[in-house]
Amino acid sequence: MKRRCQWRDAVLPAAGGIRSMSVATSQAGENRYDYVIVGGGSAGCVLAARLSENPDIRVCLIEAGPRDRNPLIHIPLGVMRLINHPRLNWRYWSTPQQHAADRPIYLPRGRVLGGSSSINGSIYMRGHRADYDDWAKWGNPGWSYADVLPYFRKSENNEQFQDSPYHGRGGPMNVTDLESYNPLVDIMCEAAESLQLARTADFNGKEQEGFGRRQVTVRRGRRESAATAFLRNARSRPNLTIICNALVSRIVFENRRATRVEFKQDDKPRSLSAKREIVLAAGAFASPAILMRSGIGNGPALQELGIGVLHHAPQVGSNLQDHISAAVQYSSPTTMPYGLSLRSMPWLAWSFLQYPLFRRGLLANTILHAGGFVKSRPDLDRPDIQFILLPAERTPEGRVGIGHGYGLVTLLLRPRSSGIVTLAGRDPDRAPVIDPRFYSEMEDLDDMVRGLRFARRVLEAPAWQHVRGEELRPGPSVQSDEALKDYIRATSVTCFHPVGTCRMGPDANDVVDAQLRVRGVEGLRVVDASIMPRMIGGNTNAPVIMIAEKAADMISGRPPLPAATGL
Repeated sequence: MKRRCQWRDAVLPAAGGIRSMSVATSQAGENRYDYVIVGGGSAGCVLAARLSENPDIRVCLIEAGPRDRNPLIHIPLGVMRLINHPRLNWRYWSTPQQHAADRPIYLPRGRVLGGSSSINGSIYMRGHRADYDDWAKWGNPGWSYADVLPYFRKSENNEQFQDSPYHGRGGPMNVTDLESYNPLVDIMCEAAESLQLARTADFNGKEQEGFGRRQVTVRRGRRESAATAFLRNARSRPNLTIICNALVSRIVFENRRATRVEFKQDDKPRSLSAKREIVLAAGAFASPAILMRSGIGNGPALQELGIGVLHHAPQVGSNLQDHISAAVQYSSPTTMPYGLSLRSMPWLAWSFLQYPLFRRGLLANTILHAGGFVKSRPDLDRPDIQFILLPAERTPEGRVGIGHGYGLVTLLLRPRSSGIVTLAGRDPDRAPVIDPRFYSEMEDLDDMVRGLRFARRVLEAPAWQHVRGEELRPGPSVQSDEALKDYIRATSVTCFHPVGTCRMGPDANDVVDAQLRVRGVEGLRVVDASIMPRMIGGNTNAPVIMIAEKAADMISGRPPLPAATGL
């Protein structure tokens, strides 16, 4: 009988009496693994798959949420329901944002195997090559674009760019064009070209700047999450254990070495040990929170909460960055944009029927089909604004509204403002206190104003004439810089890309070094978006997968992949 990875969704022995949960080793009653990975999101799934390729080591992956069984996860358009799902989403909120009309801002994060890759918009975007060159320039050897590109290629199976030096073929993560693109995509590109803006065939290739279609992580009409991509084959390995519905409380140290993970499952305390390393891959909010609950953080703040200080590391939780956005929205007298109306009902009914029959139609697509990257000022060396085409009427709350419309989301790629994650208390059931401090640097607001004006120029181009209705938001009366700033403060939302809270760097105050080892202790690394020194100019899922691919080689002691050349 073939041995398989053990899944443990609920019942485990209590702390102090836990036994191994893998079939291959349960006979020995051993409760120690070589590696324990905390967090079953994008980074954790990659690490579990890559580390368990060695049959001589035992790996355990711990995820706070359930297995990815919900059918909405595997339908690309399911993101519209998952973005606020009460069970599969942490549904965090920021503190009231002083510079954003004193509003708390919604911060979704996946709470399910696959993490946010199981609930996101499935967009495959890497950021600008110069972003990674900056990481290396700031004292992080091995993280330049030439160094990381081989790891992007390693993870990727790109169906379209099969012969490109920028893309991979045969990797576990399927990347493809959408099954169909809304006709508004071509209108947007025509409008951009009328303004002498380039049409870009590949945002992840040689040149990012311009307008064009976006690629997605989808395989034959189904979402390709980190769980489906990387655990598809790995879960059959007897040396891999995956524990779901387990909330990690803290890491325990012996002589400053990380040796044990304590967690709650079924409302009971559990623990298990790691012989080699513990790897935090819980994301930009949870990884710093776990470090702080384990005694690594700002010493005085931890003492106020009754947490013993193991290592004073005041930068844990700081340097929080996220992409903030605001939209220009138009109505449309046509049914070309997606929407709910009597005229669109026959098409919608047929489109929804196509999915169970052929894995095609609207359900097989995200609605974030296309966009562009531009420089808001001519003196910049790379784009600082991303536009995302919305081929549908969207309400201020972010839902698809009644009727038809379209718009451009203006996204600030490299905000100067940064925030902080702190603890509300010692209890892991209490959400961390998240203060992104959006627009605390006024230059961010100025950049957003230029971005919205740019979006209006694109949307006012003649190419839109036959589909254009009235401008709904900000509205024709909102013209001055101050009026636009008020609109931005009142309506901005995050694009769900938090990074930076366990910053990588060469300074003694940086949380991790270039090998992603936590400073001040041994046997502990952080591998997720929190290690980014600065926000990258694009979506974050593909970069997190790259980080984990590279970290797997570091942890295993393998030499890094040869740097890319001639690009």
